[in-house]
Amino acid sequence: MEKQGEGKTYTTLQYLSRLALWVYFRNIKVICRTPLPAEGPLLVAANHSNMVLDPIVLIATFPHSRPCHFWALARFFRIPVVGKILKAAGVLPVDTKTHSNAKLFESTIQSLDRGAVVALFPEGTSYTAPKHLPFKDGISWASFEYLEQLATRESGPRSVSIIPVGITYSTKNRWRSEAVVEYGDPIIQTVDDLTAFHKDPKAVVKQLTDRIVKGVERSTINSPDWDTTHAAREARFVLFGDSRGVRLEEYVHVSQSFIRLFDESDNTLYPTERSELKHRLLEFSKKLKSLRLNACDISMYENQEITQPKATLRLLSTWIALLVQIPFFLPGIIINSPFYLLGRLIDSYEPYTESVAQDKLIFSFFLALPFYSTLIYTLWQWTGYGWMSLVCVAMLLPIFAWYHMALIDKNYDMLKQVIASWRIFIAVTTGTTGVDADWTHSREALEDCVRLRGWCRDQTKLLIYKLAKAGDEHANYLVEYGKPLFESLEQQQQGQ
Repeated sequence: MEKQGEGKTYTTLQYLSRLALWVYFRNIKVICRTPLPAEGPLLVAANHSNMVLDPIVLIATFPHSRPCHFWALARFFRIPVVGKILKAAGVLPVDTKTHSNAKLFESTIQSLDRGAVVALFPEGTSYTAPKHLPFKDGISWASFEYLEQLATRESGPRSVSIIPVGITYSTKNRWRSEAVVEYGDPIIQTVDDLTAFHKDPKAVVKQLTDRIVKGVERSTINSPDWDTTHAAREARFVLFGDSRGVRLEEYVHVSQSFIRLFDESDNTLYPTERSELKHRLLEFSKKLKSLRLNACDISMYENQEITQPKATLRLLSTWIALLVQIPFFLPGIIINSPFYLLGRLIDSYEPYTESVAQDKLIFSFFLALPFYSTLIYTLWQWTGYGWMSLVCVAMLLPIFAWYHMALIDKNYDMLKQVIASWRIFIAVTTGTTGVDADWTHSREALEDCVRLRGWCRDQTKLLIYKLAKAGDEHANYLVEYGKPLFESLEQQQQGQ
């Protein structure tokens, strides 16, 4: 028998979620530390930094394609049409006005009794911050309420597993970025844990919440402040390149290890060197931002002088490479131009970073149906309203969409290279960015950036090497991960 919220509506939602992720992200890496069961009750606790993208990610990637049931305020279910849609999608009503845990978690307990997956976001809201928000205790209370129900039964399950999930985005508001979803080790609660719970419910609940927080933190990137975040990001860029220069399965660990290098609360080793490097990395980041470039754009100039011929040659070579590809991807760009313009508008007018991706997906979804319906009708009209032509048009459209998506990443990267080459060319030719109102001289800033990048790269390698020799676990991990980069440094140090 079909379970409520796990039927055709949810299956449709899964397909739409996978389609949305395929369109929005360049790559998604799903990691399971421990194989998750294909059946049986599960509670899931995930971080929530990207609005509706987070539940979409869980719906699309949950192991064994198991349906996830999310919470929503009970008042939404009283709206006639909305209530039916929410129920069909498996969303669970939560009455936050009640003072009874049994009433508050009634629908959650019923779902767990059916062996369902209940996925929650303990932070309660989305955000843009260097670290996660404080976790609320709702999921912990729900787990103990469920254990109370299990304890009254003579047979059946005697435990419930809580799965911490980390969802990490390389650049969450940027189209064609990367995402990592990590399903952590289960936190298993049994009816035996009720003994401690009955003695001091609030303290035991808080302890469980702390365990959940630590589980999610192991799979996410958290920093004490934005300066540390930005310094760590630039250090990763100069050492390993952009997010695609790091294997996605190691992206979170690598990024968090760099953050720990610049965390001032944990810099007992080489504090002066860490502080100076952090300051220089932030200076480097600020200068790059003023030039509208990134660390990878100027990497080729580290071992050669920035000259007019070289800047011109780079501009011409990137332009020619892009021009060769234009006939293959330009039709797709023209046809889908309304969606690209929509994305640019959202980037310009959406003030909250955590809402940008959501807005792009939602507005694109509502635009897609009338837009592609009109396109199909126009092509059908152009081919003389034949039924076979309608079938051909309907079949060719998804093939064309796949073809466009297959080409877009490579050409999008080439376009960014052309833009970066143009900015460098203008800086070298005129000494200005060519766009700033104050016409700030930027050739000198560009040359400073190149020198600063080289200094930051060398000092980052040296600091990591010295910390690794001193036994720092995060530095040891980075040395092992980037072993080829440190082999020459190892030889130099041994030769001294």
